[in-house]
Amino acid sequence: MSANPETKRAPTTVNKIGGKNMSQLDKVLNAVNIFESRGEKVVLVVSALEGVTNKLIKAMDDLNGQDYGESDITTAFEAAKAVHGVTIEKFFKGEYKVDAYQAYDSAFEILKQALMNHKKISKILMPVVNSFEIRDQVIGFGENMARKLLDIFLQQEGKKTRLYEDVRCEETEEAGGKISSRRIEKGVHGAIRKALGSEETGNDIRIFGGHVAGTPRGITIDEGRGYSDVTGVDVAVVLREEGEDVTATRFLKDVRGIYTANPKNLNSKKNKAVLHEDVSIKVALEIAGAGSKLINPRALSRARQHNHDLQIRDISNLDDDIGTNISTGSILTHHAFKTIVSNMNMDAITIDVPEMADEPGFIAAISDVFAKHGISIDGIFPEGTSITFSVPLPEDESDRKVARKIIRTVIDKLKTIEVNEEQYIVDDIEWDKSRASISVVGKEMHDRVGMLANISGVFSAFGINITAVVHGSKQTRINYLIDKQDCKRAEQLLHSIFVDNDPEIIAEFTKRRAEQTEALTTTFTL
Repeated sequence: MSANPETKRAPTTVNKIGGKNMSQLDKVLNAVNIFESRGEKVVLVVSALEGVTNKLIKAMDDLNGQDYGESDITTAFEAAKAVHGVTIEKFFKGEYKVDAYQAYDSAFEILKQALMNHKKISKILMPVVNSFEIRDQVIGFGENMARKLLDIFLQQEGKKTRLYEDVRCEETEEAGGKISSRRIEKGVHGAIRKALGSEETGNDIRIFGGHVAGTPRGITIDEGRGYSDVTGVDVAVVLREEGEDVTATRFLKDVRGIYTANPKNLNSKKNKAVLHEDVSIKVALEIAGAGSKLINPRALSRARQHNHDLQIRDISNLDDDIGTNISTGSILTHHAFKTIVSNMNMDAITIDVPEMADEPGFIAAISDVFAKHGISIDGIFPEGTSITFSVPLPEDESDRKVARKIIRTVIDKLKTIEVNEEQYIVDDIEWDKSRASISVVGKEMHDRVGMLANISGVFSAFGINITAVVHGSKQTRINYLIDKQDCKRAEQLLHSIFVDNDPEIIAEFTKRRAEQTEALTTTFTL
């Protein structure tokens, strides 16, 4: 596929489209028209239609443990079928509508037969060994249908397309059967390269699904939810390696990019979120780690590894090409920080062990139990005889239920822990589901003395209790655990003081802090 260096190549752009926008095919068509008018060779990487993946997972849950037949499968998947039906009725006409329904029926028949063939395997619909392949096939059905429907829709609108359907990860296991992220990446890149082949595509619109089949445990486990973001980066990297002039890798959203806070969480009458036109990949990773859902953290990590720049653009406002560019290097602003990120999907686990006071190794031993069960830890807050772990949960309710089931298992395992070859009985474990995290992110904080005190002071002045706080020596991110009910107000207050410079809020803050200081000094002088 290497291009002739003497021939001027049209720029290639890879455009990842999420489920919400895939359910609005007219917006996708408009985006394609704009990109083509700029002379771009358009590549699309698409997610399942909005809500479909959750409905597929629920369908598996409904069938699990049942002696199901074909009619039971049809019933279980009715909700997913309905979503596709709404899209077909809204956007397709005549023979193309017929083709769309036939594409769905044909794909679903294949899925149904696969489920019938695997039904004798124990717990086939749970994420355990021997069930990975069939689970992956069910979950991949969403992206499979999304790319088929988009392909037919664009042909209906007079576009020439090229659909890539059989993208299957190549061998990933190392010696001894070990699985590594690096091997999975290599296998996925090989699959994309093989699918592309050597056939010239001209100016055809190339369409990939975000789901890549055949990873060892299924892509939702190996790459995590939001795996379509990772595939978008992988497609761009492979195209670039194959000699194409990839000038942009875009994530098309319903927002322009990264703001000083999520505009949806702010008070529109008092706060004005500021758009960052440039953000470094390092800071973008911190933002993703804090709970932002704009781009999957692994996609950012993959882009950083390959020195590959990314863009976030609003699919409804593409004419001016304004958004956030994510690139290597350090990019600073005049603000006190880059952004505020809140995460309402956060649990806190507090473990109290008196022996921790004089015995090293407890943090490592406890963390190891979380790691062995695949539970990520966002923050570790140690005290003398106790330690609190903040655990980020998935945004989707079905995934959150699964995560909490695993957390329950982790808590049971932690009732007896081994540290330095000695066992300890733990009978004081508190699981708090009322917490949220709020993070302030930005390299700008590193050289600003007193940021931790100032931010904490805002919480204190306005009666927001801090359960725990953590930050590292780089001071790129300060992470607080607070009560869920205070989270939105905390975000608005921080934005009002540090970004909007709201004189009314600043005056109230100054007054409250003075009163608190006076009360404290009086206490110590009595």
